[in-house]
Amino acid sequence: MSSRRWIGRGRAAEEYGLTIDQVDYAILLGLLRHKNLGKEGIIVYREDLERNLDIVRSFPKRIWIFKSEAMRRYGLSRNQLELAMKRGLVRFKEVKNPYYSKSKAIMLVIPDIEANLEVIKGYPKHNEQDKNKRRLYYERSKLRKRLEFYCPMCGKKVRPRRDSQVVKAVWGDFMSIDIAIEKLIIAHYRHVHTDYDRDKENIDKWIKEKEVEATAPGFKSFAGLLAYYLEYKDEMEDYEKEDYIEKLNALRRTAIMRAKEYYTEEALRLAEADGLLKREKTQPSIRDNNGT
Repeated sequence: MSSRRWIGRGRAAEEYGLTIDQVDYAILLGLLRHKNLGKEGIIVYREDLERNLDIVRSFPKRIWIFKSEAMRRYGLSRNQLELAMKRGLVRFKEVKNPYYSKSKAIMLVIPDIEANLEVIKGYPKHNEQDKNKRRLYYERSKLRKRLEFYCPMCGKKVRPRRDSQVVKAVWGDFMSIDIAIEKLIIAHYRHVHTDYDRDKENIDKWIKEKEVEATAPGFKSFAGLLAYYLEYKDEMEDYEKEDYIEKLNALRRTAIMRAKEYYTEEALRLAEADGLLKREKTQPSIRDNNGT
């Protein structure tokens, strides 16, 4: 066949007043012979297009829909659509994700969904894996509810974050509810009602000059050591960079530990004043490893 009998899909749509989706649907229905040239795109047989032009023009101007959009538009779950795809009720294609360049997205044929909508809606909304995830989410939400407390200073209830290490410890039976609530109260007061988050970054406030000199001879402050590293790191060998980074991290860890100890005591005083905690002389659970 002469190459002039073939026309690029995009050019065909433009030349005959069609949309790309209409051309695609004609290909899917077998009305147009086509060739996939890979990176060069798809070409269609002009004679087929001209012979079926009125039919192709009658097709919906849009036939492709992203799976996530189809879920919202038709009130379907991911499992229902995936079953429909698996059983051949809905044709689909894989395309580049418009939002995340390194991942793929699935597009579905709208007429296929609409023609089989009632059947698809009859499929289970969730598979066993989804059901287990939802059950787990529900149980963890109940646990977070049990761990919430009222903060007088905020004037509202405070619930731990989903990624809280304390929640994970209770979930794994490594910590009791009472101890967990103590830790959460202290962590909340330390982060929200003291200057801990700001002050812990002021490394030189917590590190003595002699400690800096012992770690990095020739330097008297963390700020001076950091400034030197940032100025000359491009001229350093890799092993030199690693040495400076290790020293900086060591000083930072010490400073943050001391800041945490100091502001944990302040958080304890504030929480006691608000009646949330009652400190006992031998109560290591409140002081040790406080955090979320």
